[in-house]
Amino acid sequence: MPTSQPPTQPYDDDEISLIELWQILARRKALILACFVLCLAGGAAFAFLKAPVYEASVKLRIGQVKGDDAAPPVMLENAEELSSRILTQYGEDVATGVKRERPFITTASVQKGVTTTVQLTAEGDSPEDAARLLDDVVKGVQKTHTTMFEDNLKPIAERLKSLDEQRTALQQQYADLTQLAEKLKDRDNVQASLLMIERSPITNSLDQQATERLRLSQQMTPPATRPTELIGEITAPAKPSKPKKALVLALAAVLGMMGGVMLAFVAEFVAKAKANAAAKA
Repeated sequence: MPTSQPPTQPYDDDEISLIELWQILARRKALILACFVLCLAGGAAFAFLKAPVYEASVKLRIGQVKGDDAAPPVMLENAEELSSRILTQYGEDVATGVKRERPFITTASVQKGVTTTVQLTAEGDSPEDAARLLDDVVKGVQKTHTTMFEDNLKPIAERLKSLDEQRTALQQQYADLTQLAEKLKDRDNVQASLLMIERSPITNSLDQQATERLRLSQQMTPPATRPTELIGEITAPAKPSKPKKALVLALAAVLGMMGGVMLAFVAEFVAKAKANAAAKA
């Protein structure tokens, strides 16, 4: 008994196979190529004719001063406040709707995980402009922080000076007592012994001063206390940061191809619509 075949379902007129899609693209290849070349030419013109922009970057570590032994070091300026101040003074935005011409600071951000370090980036029309602005900003910050740094260290420096003066006086007193005791040793041994005993408080005072002086000296030296300083050097960039020519050309090529394909389908749709209208007429 012959087997019956299921009836073949006719394809809908609106369905388009992959072969038909390929045929459409083949018929419209001139349009696709024209769109591709046009977009690529526009991207190349933008990439090679647009004025280059140069960026220079540096990291600035904010200084700190060690105060009381139990307290942590105090930063000369909060990193977030410093970033906001730099952007307000040197950033691109002067006011609402008002932009500053290059060079200007594009980035002043606190480095992630390091609250004492600020990343600065300057943008200029030439490598020298970007590096010069960055140098001016850094010098301005360092000048302000140096004044703050010296003011914070002034009481410690004065105390160290006072300790040195007291130490000199005590050492001289100790030497005088020792010399006098040596002279009296042969004539009056008891008096000489008393003089030697009188040196003990002086020795204790000298030891206490040495301990305090060491503590104060440690407070004034890194890492407990340090001025604001650069991490690395400010150098003029060798290559422009904008425009990124390779990226612009790649995007132009992709957009040109996609646009060409879309135009090919649109043109095919319009052509079919006109043919159907003519056939019905």
